[in-house]
Amino acid sequence: MLIDSPASAISIFGPRRTGKTEFLEDDLAPLAHGKKHRVVYASMWQTLDAPLASLLYAFDTTLRGGKLTDRLAAAARDLAPKLKLKPPGSGAEIEIDVGALRGKPQDNHLLLLDQYCERLANDKRPTFLLFDEFQELARTEISAPIIAALRTSLDIRQKGLVSIFTGSSQDGLRKVFSAKDAPFYRYATQMTLPTLDEAFVDHQLKVYKSKAKRAIERTEALRVFDKVERNPLFFQQWLIAMMAHASLTPKTALTHVLDGFGEQFGFADTWNDLKPLQRATMRLLADHVDQIYADASTTKLARMTGEDAPTRSKVLSAVRRLSRLGVAEKLEDRWSLNDPLLEVWVRARPDTDFIEAGSQT
Repeated sequence: MLIDSPASAISIFGPRRTGKTEFLEDDLAPLAHGKKHRVVYASMWQTLDAPLASLLYAFDTTLRGGKLTDRLAAAARDLAPKLKLKPPGSGAEIEIDVGALRGKPQDNHLLLLDQYCERLANDKRPTFLLFDEFQELARTEISAPIIAALRTSLDIRQKGLVSIFTGSSQDGLRKVFSAKDAPFYRYATQMTLPTLDEAFVDHQLKVYKSKAKRAIERTEALRVFDKVERNPLFFQQWLIAMMAHASLTPKTALTHVLDGFGEQFGFADTWNDLKPLQRATMRLLADHVDQIYADASTTKLARMTGEDAPTRSKVLSAVRRLSRLGVAEKLEDRWSLNDPLLEVWVRARPDTDFIEAGSQT
């Protein structure tokens, strides 16, 4: 699409921890490299308070050369207080205080961003710009000049630069690419990361058998795969648990992984800070209930919490709390949790968890 069609940009939505970064690093980048294209990778998660530093650093390290995996390893570390750059055409290295790249960007730094885009552009073999979790760039108004400058730089070099934008927030991507007043309005062809199918399970089971020297029933594996919403990370961790702890059954291994995720990703901490109604509302969202204000939903909330049926305003207050905590988002009048692993974790909570532990807060 990017090389053989008029499209110069694609945005890919995929829930958290479903393989977007692996797709960019392990599939798309090697393919582009194999066809002699230069590849830039920039994660907007890396430095949320200094996104321009991430962009300049990614562009600079690409122009310096080296393997993509080496640059990714370096980019994963915190940027030093002094960011060393070698502006295109200057021949000399300069130092920029990362602190100067926080807050509202300076015009000369935005011009520097454009210079890098000019040097990276190649009309014969377009450079691939991989922007991971791009919606994070649009979280604050401070980033607006950066987004506008980047859009302009890409616009005038559509033959020499092609872009992939990934995001785990549908609402965030919508604000970047679908809002009429957004700088990237209708800039990228929108796609959804495909869900992995049974071929993935078969491959994982084959690897498991070769490493563990024992097999897992395919029907059992498929049942677990469906139960965890076909999430590749969850399924792989389940296999690892089964391999590392021979005493675990498929069911207890699932509980083991759930408990681990609760601690690793902070689900348990978030859960412990919620009141009963907020937890129950979270469960409705995990169950993909569309009409959370309907009578059937409020009746279910009352049954779960042991309290009177909540009013619409109370349910709205609960879901807004979840939104402020960053675990729920609204898209086209529908609220949902934004992490599939969290959905599975919430659905595994016992019924008593909505009353006893929640009543302590």
